[in-house]
Amino acid sequence: MIKAPVQIILDTDMGNDIDDALALAMLHAFQSRGECELIGVVVSKDNPYAPAFVDLFNTFYGYGHIPVGKVRDGVTPLPEKGNFIEEVVGLKGEDGTAMFSTTVPSQSGYPDAVSVLRSRLAAAEDRSVVIVMIGFSTNLAHLFKSGEDEFSALDGLELFARKVKHVVMMAADFSESVQANLSMKNREYNIRCDVASACSFIGACPRPIYFSGLEIGLQVLYPAASLVHDFNWCAEHPLVHAYGRYLPMPYDRPTWDLTAVLYAVRPEQGYFGLSRPGIARIDREGIVRFEERSDGQHFHLTLDERQRERVCEVQKQLVSQPVRSVLSSAFA
Repeated sequence: MIKAPVQIILDTDMGNDIDDALALAMLHAFQSRGECELIGVVVSKDNPYAPAFVDLFNTFYGYGHIPVGKVRDGVTPLPEKGNFIEEVVGLKGEDGTAMFSTTVPSQSGYPDAVSVLRSRLAAAEDRSVVIVMIGFSTNLAHLFKSGEDEFSALDGLELFARKVKHVVMMAADFSESVQANLSMKNREYNIRCDVASACSFIGACPRPIYFSGLEIGLQVLYPAASLVHDFNWCAEHPLVHAYGRYLPMPYDRPTWDLTAVLYAVRPEQGYFGLSRPGIARIDREGIVRFEERSDGQHFHLTLDERQRERVCEVQKQLVSQPVRSVLSSAFA
C-alpha cells in the first residue's frame, strides 16, 4: 500500500541558527521522494530577510510555489551570529544578477504568517496537517487569537483543532539532569525568546505535541566535511554559502531542528524513542517542567546510541541529496 505524503507546515526562525536551513533542505529531500508535501512555511524571526531566504531556498529546490509568511510583531530582528540570510539573498553571479532567485521582488512583499496558516489549514483535509515548529511560538499564538476571515468561518483555535493531526516541536530540554535541576540558566532558546507565546500556544494546543528537546539535537552533529565533499554536484548551493557564513569553517553543528523534521516525516521508523505521555508546563520565566500523566498529550523524543548513529547517517544523506532540477540544467 502506497503511503500518502505527510502534509507539513513549517514554522521556522530562519536566520538565528544554521540548523533551520539544514532542516529545510531535508524537507525538500523528503518531498522529492514523495514522503511529504510542504504546503506552507511561516517565519517567526522578525527580520525581512528571513522569509526571503526561505523563498530563495524553496525556489532553488524547485518549490517556489510554496507560500511563505512573515511574523507580525515578532522577536529577534537582528542576527544571532553570522548574518547568512541577508548575505545569501544578496549574492550576485558573475553577470551581476542575483545568484539565487526569489518569487517575491521585495523583502516587504511577503504575506502575514497568520494569513498563510489560515489559508493552508482551511484548504486541508481534517486532521491531516503536521505542524513542524523549529522556532518560536509567536505565529501559532497569533493564529489561536485570530477570527473568521475569507478562508474559514472558524476562529484560529477551532481551525487548528479541526485540521491539524499533531505538532512536532523543537523546544525545551527534557534531559534528566536539567529536569532534576530546573533553573533560569537552562532555559531553552525557542522558549525563552518569546515566553508569552510559548505559554499561550502550548497551554492551549488541542492536539498532541511531540517535543524534540535540546538534548536530542546536541547528540547528533552535522559534519562540516559533508558541506565540503557532498555538494560537488552543484556549482553554487545556497546551503553551502549559508553554512560558511554562519560561523567560520570548519565546524560541526548540532541538528536540533533536523531531528524534529525527521520524526515528523518518519515517526514509525525507529529513529527515536518516546517518553510516556505527560504535560509540559511552562512558568512565566520560560522554565519547562515535564510531568508524566496518563491522560497527557505531550511526549518528548528519546535517543540511544544505536539510534544516534542511524540518525547521523540518514540526516547527512538527506541534506546532501542532489536536486534533480539543478542536475538536469547542469547537463542540458
